[in-house]
Amino acid sequence: MIDITNVKQVAAILYQDREDYEGILPELTTLYSPIDYQGEFFPFVETDYYESEMGKGLHRGMVSFKKLVHPEQLAASKVKAREFEDTLRKNGNRRINVDIGYMDMFKVVLASFKGRSNKIYLSAGVWADMIMYFEEGDYKTFMWGFPDFKSGIYNRDLINIRNLYKTQLKGLKSLQE
Repeated sequence: MIDITNVKQVAAILYQDREDYEGILPELTTLYSPIDYQGEFFPFVETDYYESEMGKGLHRGMVSFKKLVHPEQLAASKVKAREFEDTLRKNGNRRINVDIGYMDMFKVVLASFKGRSNKIYLSAGVWADMIMYFEEGDYKTFMWGFPDFKSGIYNRDLINIRNLYKTQLKGLKSLQE
């Protein structure tokens, strides 16, 4: 029997150099599964939080992975992302930030190594941060949401990823029947 409770793995990827981003795509495929969606990458201007480590002129966008996974894999996926980011460091600084997470039909969750009142501890120092929810045909954020997500710039890409996910779930359901 096929388990249709699986979620769609997504990542919000932050980079300064487009070549760095393009160079990691094969490795992300190895770590998670083939990338089935790459959204638009937007200038990351709402905060300077990462500038001291990664420099100015950062961009962030969403990607999704083809293979559906159990949500319980989120902590392990975040640990893999950190180990991967560490292999790419230059002069001790990250060149790529991979915020791995997942989407189900109702929400988007990203993993974090930083705990806060709105996050739920998973394991291995990893916290789950529900950053958006789907309601009335669009994604909405919470008061604690990241400024760039609050701006809505990723909503179109998230809806496209959700549609891919919905198609995958329909395919799994038809295989069960």
